[in-house]
Amino acid sequence: MECNHLEHGDLLMSGALLDSFVDLHRSQLELSGVPRVFYPILFDKLQKQIFDAGEYFGIIEVENDEGETVQRKVRVTSECNILKDDPSMIFLIDHAYTYRINTIRNELEQLPELVERLSRLMFISSDAENKINAIIEHMWKFNHTYTLAVDGGDAEDREPYWYIRDEFGSAVEHCDQANVRMAPFLSMIDGQMYTLLWLIKDIECNESVSVDYVCGTQDELIRRAKLVPWTAADLSDDIDYQQTEPNEQYFNTGRESEKLPSSETYSMVDLTKLNRTINVLTDVELVRDNLADKRFQLVEDLSHADIIFTRKHFKDFKNLCENTQQFINQYPFENIINIKDLLAIICRRTSSSIDKETLQSYPLWLPTTFNLTYELPKLISYFQHREKKNLDNHWIVKPFNLARSIDTHVTKNLNSIIRLAESGPKIVCKYIDKPLLFHREESGLVKFDIRYIVLLRSLEPLKVYVYEKFWLRFANKPYSLDNNYDDYQVHFTVMNYRYAQNLKKITCEEFVPLFDEQQQNLKWADVQENIFSMIHQVFERATMRKPPCGMLPCHRSRAVYAVDLMLDQTGQPYLLEMNFMPDIERACSYYPTFMDDIFRTLFLDESNSNVIDISSK
Repeated sequence: MECNHLEHGDLLMSGALLDSFVDLHRSQLELSGVPRVFYPILFDKLQKQIFDAGEYFGIIEVENDEGETVQRKVRVTSECNILKDDPSMIFLIDHAYTYRINTIRNELEQLPELVERLSRLMFISSDAENKINAIIEHMWKFNHTYTLAVDGGDAEDREPYWYIRDEFGSAVEHCDQANVRMAPFLSMIDGQMYTLLWLIKDIECNESVSVDYVCGTQDELIRRAKLVPWTAADLSDDIDYQQTEPNEQYFNTGRESEKLPSSETYSMVDLTKLNRTINVLTDVELVRDNLADKRFQLVEDLSHADIIFTRKHFKDFKNLCENTQQFINQYPFENIINIKDLLAIICRRTSSSIDKETLQSYPLWLPTTFNLTYELPKLISYFQHREKKNLDNHWIVKPFNLARSIDTHVTKNLNSIIRLAESGPKIVCKYIDKPLLFHREESGLVKFDIRYIVLLRSLEPLKVYVYEKFWLRFANKPYSLDNNYDDYQVHFTVMNYRYAQNLKKITCEEFVPLFDEQQQNLKWADVQENIFSMIHQVFERATMRKPPCGMLPCHRSRAVYAVDLMLDQTGQPYLLEMNFMPDIERACSYYPTFMDDIFRTLFLDESNSNVIDISSK
């Protein structure tokens, strides 16, 4: 028996209002694949707040032998079949909870009724000792995500939102041959986020309703990996976790390529032989305020500049080399060291294998890293191999190209790693679970990381320098590997953007004697030699392949980078990331000659006592 629900087509709505609604929501509707036939009814339901899924569907609870609900399913309960071409077959689903991951624990502690609701929704036992921990552990089977693009917003605005659908939406089960689609939808009518559900197949009375949890993923291996949170599949026996470098296309995907000179025979320029002051054009205020060496002067006209020192990403090396005599503070294809996924690839170039017995990856100074875009099955296999060997399995998930630890999460939950990849391109790195700790008088033993400023004068031959003074960042709370991985002040060290009231400031001159005093088996001088060797190796590997897979030597290029690293209990350094045009405010305030030292080293080829040559480490 079939029913026709076309009475909604008689709704009295202005065509102009509908057109306005569609124009306002067009990108969402088209990206989600909502058929046009549903637009008028969707508009009406949003205007009138019609939640009528209960007229057609019902929730069936599945119990175990003890009478506990262990599963819920959705079935068609109307007296007739429902048809995918019926324009009324689109439904609004509410959300039980919307949050950002770094706030969930604090929010749940303030909302006991929500804790109870989510516990029931996730089948968490009523006598669970800590329901909030259990919710955070189990929520990845129920989580969904979206990010709101905010023009002109702060970096933190790019932090994704996560949400859990209401009891009805959460009960729709997975099927490869799904009969409905579901997608998040931001209504501009009331500013609220909903989930839309619409039919993609006719569904008979009493038939189960299902959705493809990994809709849009065609590759069967990737589909299998993404479904692990629900299937608990073991991939360790048939997926090889050994890593190989991706092809050249990967390095180009989604990235604007540089325009390169047609040959390497463009004219050489020696700024020391100009017999005049050297003109510097810059949009970096700290350069303007701190470049004191009288051999340099600031100019406003690009055509008069000898040096362009800019925060903006520069791409036109062809014009620079062929038509000007200018220098730029960037190298062609330096994105391979400044973007986290590419940095991991190039660092593995001479030692990419993972030891099958110990599961140790190489080089030692690079935390074991997988790209969640194309290496998800390998990561799952490797994670499960570690699990079987009872090896530590704490990981840190990082976006490719965000700073300030935004959308970065520590976890030992495989399901969370898999699902976190849905909120944007990410890598996952083995967490340094036994970091070297520093004793803060007011806090105890805390994590810390180290930042070096690196000056690259030439790639061919390699001329790379490190500014002698380094910077330290400390966690605010004592280090612990308990279940509170979402406690930012325990696991992260970048405090100047949040929790700055407890920020610890210490110079490297103060740090070194304290380090040698606290670390009886280590000497800072030896540790620093290993750090310099690591930095040197990064640049060696960055030029092992031609662009776009490697950096391109360019005689008109100079560059300043920040290298962030951490030490483990043995003093082994681990590379965390490298940044283009880092924040140098502290450097300029602590060391008045810092800017002059940089410019003299990069553009006058002068050595000075504050800069260490590591070209031959």
